[in-house]
Amino acid sequence: MRRIFVVLVFIGSHLCAQNTSFNSQRIRADFVGTIDLAQDTNKASAFIYPTGAPKPGGNSYQDFLAKQKKKQNFINFPTTTNSSKTLSTPQPLKGFGTSLFRLTPSGSPYDYTGGIPNDNAMAISKDGILCAAVNSTFWAMDIHSGELIMPGPIGITSLRQMAGGNSFENYYDPKLTYDPIQDRFILVFLKDNDAANSRIIVCFSSTNNPADPWHVYRLTGNPLNNNRWTDFPAISLSKNGLVITANLIIPGVSWQVGFDGSVIWHLDKYSGYSGGDINATVYTQISHQGKFTRNLHAVRGYNNIADKLYFLSNRNFDLKNDTIFLIELQENPNDTTINTTALVSNIPYGVPPNGKQEDTDTSDASKGLQTNDGRVLGAIQKDDWIQFVSTTAHGNNDNAGIYHGFISNASSHNAKIRGRIVHHPERDYGYPNIAWTGIHTSQIQCLIGFNYTSTAGHPGVGAVQLGNDTTFSEPIDLKSGTTYVDRHSDSYERWGDYFAIQNMYDSEGRLKPSEVWMSGFYGDGPQQNRTYIAQVFSQDTLVTLHPNGGLLYPNPIVDGRLLTVQFNLETEQTIRAELYNSKGQFVQHLTGRKLPVGPAELLIDMNGLAQGAYIVRLTGDSGFTKVEKVVKF
Repeated sequence: MRRIFVVLVFIGSHLCAQNTSFNSQRIRADFVGTIDLAQDTNKASAFIYPTGAPKPGGNSYQDFLAKQKKKQNFINFPTTTNSSKTLSTPQPLKGFGTSLFRLTPSGSPYDYTGGIPNDNAMAISKDGILCAAVNSTFWAMDIHSGELIMPGPIGITSLRQMAGGNSFENYYDPKLTYDPIQDRFILVFLKDNDAANSRIIVCFSSTNNPADPWHVYRLTGNPLNNNRWTDFPAISLSKNGLVITANLIIPGVSWQVGFDGSVIWHLDKYSGYSGGDINATVYTQISHQGKFTRNLHAVRGYNNIADKLYFLSNRNFDLKNDTIFLIELQENPNDTTINTTALVSNIPYGVPPNGKQEDTDTSDASKGLQTNDGRVLGAIQKDDWIQFVSTTAHGNNDNAGIYHGFISNASSHNAKIRGRIVHHPERDYGYPNIAWTGIHTSQIQCLIGFNYTSTAGHPGVGAVQLGNDTTFSEPIDLKSGTTYVDRHSDSYERWGDYFAIQNMYDSEGRLKPSEVWMSGFYGDGPQQNRTYIAQVFSQDTLVTLHPNGGLLYPNPIVDGRLLTVQFNLETEQTIRAELYNSKGQFVQHLTGRKLPVGPAELLIDMNGLAQGAYIVRLTGDSGFTKVEKVVKF
């Protein structure tokens, strides 16, 4: 494998846009090389990992969080209407499913348990190549043949191999994404959690086959060169780049002063796909009204490609709060701006209780499956709305629930947010993520995937559908656990730090309506944490649109037949149908009525009309127009 190391740092600047200040630097990524994983297939494979990966925010932050969970009291929250259970939105359907497995020396599949926690990452290509990463390993499978495709005898590659690293470096927190336009995979993960050695590893697949070589780069985890390490990455794709968000942590101090702001990296993805030099921009010290914005989470585009660079943040370790921060980054050669809008939700969120298992000491709020804090865990953008999810406390019981937020008019000064909570009377929900599943462009319909657990059951993977009428379906179980998880000596257990979700694409790279893939956490014997990947279908409550805007048939038309004019409506409106002759002269008003969003048809009996050419004109009071020419014999 070839290795080239280049380090080139440009002088940054301090910028301010309205109430948001930040620093900006241009940094050339270190090119590690083009890593050919097939070169190591004749060597022995070894994996070593701690049974406790670095905790988000570090140990001091987690100590503070444990105290917050003991203080949390769900009674402080207002009870919510049971909007999570309705008969108006159908349940999603489960399709293909698989656990993460490796191959034994005889070639038999064997469920794989990685380190702790399950940092579940997943991406799938339009050709059905499924990639996953958990903790410190990378895995890929062809869903059509069921074969593992990574080089080597067991079908699993370590993140150390992907990074071209050495045996004494610690790699963790993987994130995966798929570019449906370029048909490429991108894998991002962290190296080490100390200021001297902290790095962000970025791997670009050179083809659409993850077994082929990868172009690998390193970004500094201490971009200000001031004793910081990078923590908790999240990624998304823009039209031209890869966006990475993360937190800067000061080692060895208390939680109050240990956070040094979130950072945003924006890399040229096309250079990464080709293995060329990458000039990255990093934004640091992002502050709103003089305070650092915590845990910035990039908002994904509904089709995985974001039109605008939006980010979300909240007061993630507050016991109770209702403020959501909407951040927009606008990159321009001479005038880059970051602007923050503080939105107030109708329903508060707060530090969630931990998930409870059958062996959990429920008298100690710091025990059980760790839900971490209330930070935003998934967000998508379409048109002028943003939807997001997080884990939260709520007022209906002492279980953890899912906070679902809907931001309307996101790009205007009149942005508004409305929140709701998906909860269960017995189960704790944790680590949700979200994907758009509409068939029609105007729909808001989504699928939300999540982990669940309870004292009477076992950890598993679930999903719930948000209907276009804004109600939630009954949740479904995608994978039920067979036992509780017990990897530590007491009842403190890691529940993951991520839940992966992605839409599916057709052969042209276009979004497949209603099909989503998810990767979550479940418990299996003997008391192990495992990863399950599921194909999930939403059930659309609306009829499929007419393709290509609809047809007019039969044309020409003869007596004894009815003329059919198909059309689609993106907004509810009143439609008028009129008939004109070939010279454009008005003949008659045909019909009119108010129609809902979706497909519609106009039927015309032309038996009483003379032979010749006619024009059918449809108009709507919200801007719809359709004009068709028909010939009558």
